[in-house]
Amino acid sequence: MSTILQAIRKYANERSELVAFRGENFTGEEQTLTYAELLDRIEDAAEVLQRQNARCIALKAENSLDWIVADLSAMLAGIAIVPIPTFFSDQQVQHVLTESGADVLIGDWQGYGEVVAHLESLPVYKRAVSGTDKILPGTGKITFTSGSTGTPKGVCLSVMNLERISTTLAAEIKGQSHRHLILLPLSTLLENVTGIYVPLLLGVTAVVFRGSRLGLSGSSQFDARAFTGALVAQRPDSLVLTPALLMALIQIVQAHPELAESLNFVAVGGARVAAELITRAHQLGIPAYEGYGLSECASVVSLNTPFASKAGSCGKVLPHMNVALSADNELLVRGNVALGYLGEPFSGEWYATGDIASLDDDGFITLQGRKKNQIITSFGRNISPEWIESQAQVFAPGCTLVVTGEAESRLSAVISPQENIADKIQKFNDTLPDYARIHRLLVVPELRTKQHWFTANGRPVREVIEHWVRQTLAEQPYFCSQTDCQLINIQSSVMATL
Repeated sequence: MSTILQAIRKYANERSELVAFRGENFTGEEQTLTYAELLDRIEDAAEVLQRQNARCIALKAENSLDWIVADLSAMLAGIAIVPIPTFFSDQQVQHVLTESGADVLIGDWQGYGEVVAHLESLPVYKRAVSGTDKILPGTGKITFTSGSTGTPKGVCLSVMNLERISTTLAAEIKGQSHRHLILLPLSTLLENVTGIYVPLLLGVTAVVFRGSRLGLSGSSQFDARAFTGALVAQRPDSLVLTPALLMALIQIVQAHPELAESLNFVAVGGARVAAELITRAHQLGIPAYEGYGLSECASVVSLNTPFASKAGSCGKVLPHMNVALSADNELLVRGNVALGYLGEPFSGEWYATGDIASLDDDGFITLQGRKKNQIITSFGRNISPEWIESQAQVFAPGCTLVVTGEAESRLSAVISPQENIADKIQKFNDTLPDYARIHRLLVVPELRTKQHWFTANGRPVREVIEHWVRQTLAEQPYFCSQTDCQLINIQSSVMATL
């Protein structure tokens, strides 16, 4: 039996009244689950799944206690499960179902046939499947990376992959977390691991509510008031945040310093974080620690901790992993690599991450950006746009900014409107080397509504944006000097035609 399930059984037998999860179920009813109650529900749910003769389960629902029970019952029943983000487009959902061959659907699947059973309060549907079986032997979970297209790739992870990362993280943060607030969607592998498996191994309590109650909707909609209310009501001591949520937390704590008092450990991941933001968080009493990971390694690869931390880095490699750098500084990893993609088993000793990084003498990893995203200017300079974009958040917090400039002599950026944005970017430019400065700033109203410019989880589709910028600038006069930044306001009427 999985060490995660063994931990549940251990706490259920030894401390039956210990609370495992608090929050709401699929229908919105608030509940508390002790470890003993959780074990009973998992065992009952596993029997429901086994009666369906499920080969692969697709779980699509908002965060809830029932989501957690469904996930753990699939593990107990030995059935592969594929969590699907609720913000995936219909095209992406169909792609996931086709690729995974899921024959049992749980959760929000209206229009996919008749309900054949219920798992807690989650409806269960049967789905006819035909085609080639792509699930790799030993797969316990399939997680789909959003990538830069509408056809994400399915990563096949074994239960052992999940156990290794969960056990390591539990050891790294032991004593730091007793009340974890689940913020990110549980369909995100990072929160799936840190919000469910790690707390269970530690024997602590996690709190789960649907995203809208916590101020989070879809892939990037945010309500600061609801987020603040959740922090006031729950007083968590641990959180997992994206860089955008860390910036929001910094602003909230500036107004309400007491909200940082309960926090012991705030992990930040999903994109590069400027060192200044980590430093600012610590100055406010927010114990923020950047980490790095990828689905192909079951999430976290490296992590800063209270015992070993360096702002601007993504921490030291975790004990169960090994890393190396290729001749062109691409980060290579081994130690907890996935089984492979659906229909494509991995081979070879090392997995090439596609990330450009450096490794200092103390063992801290610092990311530069994605290898495929590197901009090569007409002067032959290699520039990682993620580096500039993350640093820009220090001067224009909360602003969406995408850097372009492939084969150009100078860089440009598409940016969402913000008061005094040209002055802010000019101050930012003063901190950068000349080759990395932004010389043309295209201010685009309602930037995030241009859906074909961003993936489902909010990452820019760079080749599309780069093409648009090149076309737009061809029609604009260029007059900025070596140091000034030209501001170009794009009219809403122009954007409406895209």
